[in-house]
Amino acid sequence: MNIPQNKFILIFILTLSLTSCATIDGMISSEDEATSEVRDVSLDQRLQISIPIPDNSQYATDKTVIFGEGNRFTGVLYLIHDESAEDVVDFYRKAMISEGWTELAIVRSNFILLNFDKEDRFATIKVSRKVFNNSESEITIGPKTSATINRSINIQPEIQESIEEPFEIQ
Repeated sequence: MNIPQNKFILIFILTLSLTSCATIDGMISSEDEATSEVRDVSLDQRLQISIPIPDNSQYATDKTVIFGEGNRFTGVLYLIHDESAEDVVDFYRKAMISEGWTELAIVRSNFILLNFDKEDRFATIKVSRKVFNNSESEITIGPKTSATINRSINIQPEIQESIEEPFEIQ
């Protein structure tokens, strides 16, 4: 009688732990998405934003802001992937370069940050790891601009005369 009871307890504990893992995954993955509606990316939307997107990606409607379309697309696109962060990063590195973008930098931390530029536009892609081999990415695309730093008011007069124009950071 003792052996069947031990088997029953073991099966009960295994069942409980497996269902709790599924419940925890659902709770964790839905924390960010609980307040937002998540939708599949349609073909029309893919054409509107004119950048590569991994297959089977979904976007969060409340975190996505898009202005313009095609090569003039500007905004933030928040995607949710069923792939690992490393697979998503590999996809972006290959697909963005094949679309004519130049990779400027990649930074790896608790998230992965990719920077690209193409003609007069920039793209920053932040890929974050989620539990159970899922990931999310936040793509920001906009026009490149140059910033001008004005001369300091503490420059001495003789030095100030030799400086004709402020310098630019590009």
